[in-house]
Amino acid sequence: MIVTAAVKSIPQIDPAKLRPVPDPSGTMYAGRRGTRAKQPVSPELAKKLPVVYRCSNGISDDIANMELHQYIRVGKNSEQVLPDAAIRNMAYLCEVAPNRWMTPFIFKKAVVTWLQFWGNALIWMPPPPAPRELFVLPVNCTFPKQDAAGNVWYEVNFPNGGKKYLPSVEVLSIMINTTNGIWGRSILEYAADTLGLRVGMGVTQENIQANGLNPSAYVQVNAALDKQGREKYREAYSEIIVGSENAGNLAVFDNKVVKFEPITMKLTDSQFLESIEATDGDICNYFSYPEYKLNMGKQSYQSNDQQEEDYLKSTIDPYAVQWEQAARLHWLSEEDQVSNYFYFDRRSILRMDAMKRAQIDEIRIRSGTRTPNEARADENENAAPSGDGFWMLNNNVPIDMAGQIPATANVNIGGK
Repeated sequence: MIVTAAVKSIPQIDPAKLRPVPDPSGTMYAGRRGTRAKQPVSPELAKKLPVVYRCSNGISDDIANMELHQYIRVGKNSEQVLPDAAIRNMAYLCEVAPNRWMTPFIFKKAVVTWLQFWGNALIWMPPPPAPRELFVLPVNCTFPKQDAAGNVWYEVNFPNGGKKYLPSVEVLSIMINTTNGIWGRSILEYAADTLGLRVGMGVTQENIQANGLNPSAYVQVNAALDKQGREKYREAYSEIIVGSENAGNLAVFDNKVVKFEPITMKLTDSQFLESIEATDGDICNYFSYPEYKLNMGKQSYQSNDQQEEDYLKSTIDPYAVQWEQAARLHWLSEEDQVSNYFYFDRRSILRMDAMKRAQIDEIRIRSGTRTPNEARADENENAAPSGDGFWMLNNNVPIDMAGQIPATANVNIGGK
């Protein structure tokens, strides 16, 4: 195994010298648990709910779509560090191949999925002489420990039964809902009862559909029935009425049945089922996912653009900024931390339609804040021969120079 081979180079510590990390938030991880609605909830069971599946995949896909770049400050400028396959630098691991079997998209999506459903995401870079790679550790079988000096170690239990202790300097840790700065709590820890309620609503819908949308009924017979007799009448009625294939069927009774009364759904029951949409809205709030992305709530073209900006700031940035900061601390030497940093390209979130992009590019090019070739690069178009310079209109001049400068359309203020 690749990971098993990588851990052989790790200096180990005596487990007897480690103790569990104090976790004032309660449970250490969010596995399968019961709810007040008497419906079990776990990461995989929760994903079976459409709203949870959409919220989780929407956020993880958006973050996975954003390219993570490494930059270096040179004077007043910031230059992007290019990937180097020969030395497998961090730019290469972030943009090309984090490890030998994952693409950057899959890697980032896996990290965010662990983060949402387990409260923590752990990215491990093995020390030399192991190959330079990034691995996503399984949070469900990894536990934080502390030594006498307060240093954090991660106890990792591998599928083959092996157990290793990884020092925190080798592990980039991202967390949500933390109370101690070492270990987080998942969204499920807080949303479990709401998710259990939504699961129960789905079960109710399934039971009604399984009955062919037919009502239950009260049957009274002119005879004394024991338990076996009651079951026979119940089976006879269900055989004719229950099931979607029997919808609209006709039930026929003999003269022993003196009373038959359908039990229709009460108005309160109907309103309860209609509250499913409201419960879905509550789940969206736990994920901080806007309802318009699920075709819920009021929507308009202009308001959705504004909501995209709010979605970036309130939902995506808390994940992205924490990752950027942790990457600078764990993936760069102290010397490089002075001038190097990591940054997610957020333009994929705020990507507008072609007309709006063209209008904004035109304004920025005419105002001298962007070159034509920079705009062309965003559209994956080839550079123009004279497109590297900054241009601006010559209509605006100081008032004491009015009439002294020819009213040409555009003036090149720098570059080629």
